[in-house]
Amino acid sequence: MKNEGLKPGQLAEMLGVNPAGISHIMAGRNKPSFEMLQKILRQFPALNPDWLLVDRGPMYRPEPKSEAAAPTSNTANLFDRLPATEPAATDRSQPASSTAAPIAVNASTVKRRPTRIVIFYDDQSFESYAPTNE
Repeated sequence: MKNEGLKPGQLAEMLGVNPAGISHIMAGRNKPSFEMLQKILRQFPALNPDWLLVDRGPMYRPEPKSEAAAPTSNTANLFDRLPATEPAATDRSQPASSTAAPIAVNASTVKRRPTRIVIFYDDQSFESYAPTNE
């Protein structure tokens, strides 16, 4: 906030959060949630995620040296990186069959759908994907 010249109320407004949440984080009563960290990184894209998450490296990302050195878009399909084990053309209208046992919660099976997939890389970076409602 200091480097950006912001007051807690201004930051809360920019992030779309309750000012009390920022106040509690600043006072050390609460830790920022993953969702809060994502909002901060989306609002301040020059901020270095390593600095924000693990207090490593400079506060801001270095400027790309050239167009060729600029990072690629994060819109790649998550499954493009996995080895192909099934045919690419699958019927997505039916849920995929699984040999894994269902997860039991309170002795009953609960139907769940993923809301977010986060991949952590060995260079301390990460990517987050949310499924589309197709």
